[in-house]
Amino acid sequence: MLNLQSGQAGSAKAPPIPTMDVSPPPPVTSGREIAREVRDIARQAKIAAQDARRNAQGAAPAIAGAAAGQGAGQNAGHTATTAPAPYDANNLIPPQVEDISIAFFVTIAVCVVGLPLARAFGRRIDRKTEFKSVAAPDLTPHIRQLQDSVDAMAIELERISEGQRFTAKLLADRSGVGAQDK
Repeated sequence: MLNLQSGQAGSAKAPPIPTMDVSPPPPVTSGREIAREVRDIARQAKIAAQDARRNAQGAAPAIAGAAAGQGAGQNAGHTATTAPAPYDANNLIPPQVEDISIAFFVTIAVCVVGLPLARAFGRRIDRKTEFKSVAAPDLTPHIRQLQDSVDAMAIELERISEGQRFTAKLLADRSGVGAQDK
């Protein structure tokens, strides 16, 4: 680990810490105040558009005359300016609104189609991670065979023990007969 304070890291110095703008946030306004401000801005824009239309209608003949006069050598010091596009009162929707509305409807379509697909994909992943129960093979025949084997061994053990009892009885009878003869 390097100790930067003791100078072991070299002569490189840390860059200065940048200052941050700590301006207070704008005051919170209510919905009515925002609506009022939007109406005021719309009125001002309408008035500015009407003024621009009046100026464009009045300036069009003057511009045409200035351009004709330049060709004849008059108004040589002035340059021709273009008038702003006239305001179309019939078109109340700005062109950007079309782009925004298309983006909105595309977003809604993606959400409607994508949400069920995402849920189905998530469930599929969950099903793959669950422990699958291993189906045990049918053990009934094996158990039956084991039971039969145990029964067969029990019968054989019974025969062996019966044989031992018989031999023990014979030995006891033989030794008892011989004892009575003496």
